[in-house]
Amino acid sequence: MKIESFGWIGEREVHRYTMEGDGVSVSVLDFGATVQSVVVDGVDVVLGFPQAVDYQKNGGYVCGTIGRVANRIGGARFTLGGREYVLSANERGNQLHGGKIGFHHKFWDATVSGNSVTMRCESPDGEDGYPGKLTMTVRFTLTGRIFNLAYSAVSDRDTIWAPTTHFYFNMNGEVGNAVSNELTLYADGYTPVDPELIPLGSVADVEGTPFDFRKPTRIDSRLDQVGGYDHNFVLTGSHAATLRGDRTDLRMEMYTDMPCIQLYSGNGNMGGVQGKLKPYFAREGIALEPQFAPNAINMEGFEKPILPANETRSHYITLVFD
Repeated sequence: MKIESFGWIGEREVHRYTMEGDGVSVSVLDFGATVQSVVVDGVDVVLGFPQAVDYQKNGGYVCGTIGRVANRIGGARFTLGGREYVLSANERGNQLHGGKIGFHHKFWDATVSGNSVTMRCESPDGEDGYPGKLTMTVRFTLTGRIFNLAYSAVSDRDTIWAPTTHFYFNMNGEVGNAVSNELTLYADGYTPVDPELIPLGSVADVEGTPFDFRKPTRIDSRLDQVGGYDHNFVLTGSHAATLRGDRTDLRMEMYTDMPCIQLYSGNGNMGGVQGKLKPYFAREGIALEPQFAPNAINMEGFEKPILPANETRSHYITLVFD
């Protein structure tokens, strides 16, 4: 494990922890529990920034840990145990990716063990509107060509918790637009959304639609039919996705125990902010985010991300590189 300074945010130093595997190296930061690089056979397949302060000042949640709840909560409110909780709204009256504070902008405490680093942070009762003091950890482990992220959390009050890592992938490296990558999603259904991207509460069959990625498909092959993807898919099992670079032929398999995955085709223009090798604009990376369904706490028929008081829950995302 290599530990080095990655610059400063205010008066606090940010550290980068680098793990080495079999032709794969992974670097994570203790700011945002952020995956700063994933280098596979010499190709860095995730977006990122060259210094710590960039992660604080730039938007996009780039490869950061998301919490307390990933994706959107409609109306920035939910009811639990007969009580309504009003959350911080940070997107058109809704809450996105944990609200105005969010775990991706927190400093995390790091503990190293072998080829693994565990990040830990706390969220006080009432932060961004959520009940309970919540303690969350993410353990990053690289074994050979397998990168595993293990999330866990405990709260002193009943609350909700649904983590993810907001990866942005381009299996070609920082070359071309990522929508030329070939994607397979192991999902028979997706959740249609309203104009604010809040699910309508139903699951639609992907058959015969631009949302059918059950066979390897270039992401840009049907973009003109949807105007860009930012949709939740309901997984059929733990094998969530396969992503392949059309130029490099590098392939990644993604696994998770969470019920859904978000596909976001990087539609928003990142405004030319400087990445690791080049400025970033639209569709520079493909976000694949295992998750609970957006707004699941407010919808019937979907698994709800409820975390009972004093009970530890855990989830995982595993990436396997060929």
